[in-house]
Amino acid sequence: MQSHTFTRSRGVPIYMNGSVSHQRLYDRLSEPSTSRQLPRSISLAPTGQRGSNRREREHVDNSLPSTFIPRFHDESAVRRMTYRQIPGTDIRISKIGFGAAAIGGMFGNVEDSITKIVETAIKQGINYIDTGYWYSQSRSESILGKALSKIPRKSYYISTKVGRFELDYARTFDFRADKILESLTNSLKRLQLTYIDICYVQIHDADFAPNESIVLYETLQALEMAKSSGKIRHIGLTGYPLGKLVHIIDCSSTKIDFVMTYCKGTLNNNALGQFTAWFQTHNIAIINSGALCWGLLTEKGPPPWHPASDEIREACLAATTYCSSKNISISKLALDYALNFPNIICCLVGMDSVQQVMDNLELANYTKITDVEQRVRDRIMRRQYTNKCCGQHQKQ
Repeated sequence: MQSHTFTRSRGVPIYMNGSVSHQRLYDRLSEPSTSRQLPRSISLAPTGQRGSNRREREHVDNSLPSTFIPRFHDESAVRRMTYRQIPGTDIRISKIGFGAAAIGGMFGNVEDSITKIVETAIKQGINYIDTGYWYSQSRSESILGKALSKIPRKSYYISTKVGRFELDYARTFDFRADKILESLTNSLKRLQLTYIDICYVQIHDADFAPNESIVLYETLQALEMAKSSGKIRHIGLTGYPLGKLVHIIDCSSTKIDFVMTYCKGTLNNNALGQFTAWFQTHNIAIINSGALCWGLLTEKGPPPWHPASDEIREACLAATTYCSSKNISISKLALDYALNFPNIICCLVGMDSVQQVMDNLELANYTKITDVEQRVRDRIMRRQYTNKCCGQHQKQ
């Protein structure tokens, strides 16, 4: 499809192919919400403890993030977590985030209580959660909403996504403004929330849009309306082609605060490293997602739907086999690499059991890979992945 370049422009009207007017967009955003919302005057503390709230506020420990809640969090665990500042905000996000695709069943059945999994992650210091309609067609959002109903809203930041919807090829992508706002409203209802911290536009395959103007002048401006109305706090972009993300950001008049990349800051593909400086220059926070490349970098292997080519599958299988011969977990090597990828704010990791939460936290906060593990990792990156998995590798 022909690529079009658009210059920066403010005040450009939103064109919705005659499907919806500006007033209807505002009306939709103003619809009453059935979501839960604590009045500002109500304290989260038990009645007998409310008198101490002022004293607690006066003795805030600056080493703790603003999401910390006494008597809810495991304070020692929170203090061990690394939190990174979002440019231009007072937000500090944990270096490891909770990817909620797994709890929707995208990678198989979940045996543990999902409420317990999510609660454990947050109490142990993870304060960023990511979900989206695409993850099992709203199942992830719905399940997560039930789990979060028992957890204080102050204790986490959450993101969802718009733009990618159904499995049916003809209905997978829809960037029209009315569809974006409808999707966002429904996400809020499923999550049982009154606002979402970050809303990403999923432009995994932006060429599915009739042209880029629909993303620039419908999708992003619709999200600006949602932001103005308080439904979302920040706007982000997510997608596979990093060059496409840069191009859309450069052409857009909308302020983009976050980008989420998939499988581009990983053991087998570190192409993200070529773009981090550009994102930082534009004060855009980078979320590194797909640390295990959706199962490619695990002993279990990828799910049947994985889009990797035969060449990449064979390279990853060879790397996994070599690691196993040395009694080393390739998942550990891959997660350590992605967690410590230069210049990212957070590494998003899927977790579908309490034990997996604790194991990932152990690696994020305590365990460092050994010299032997480092040598094995260097070897597989040189021999299995170079020139096969789209990344030019560098040592960290």
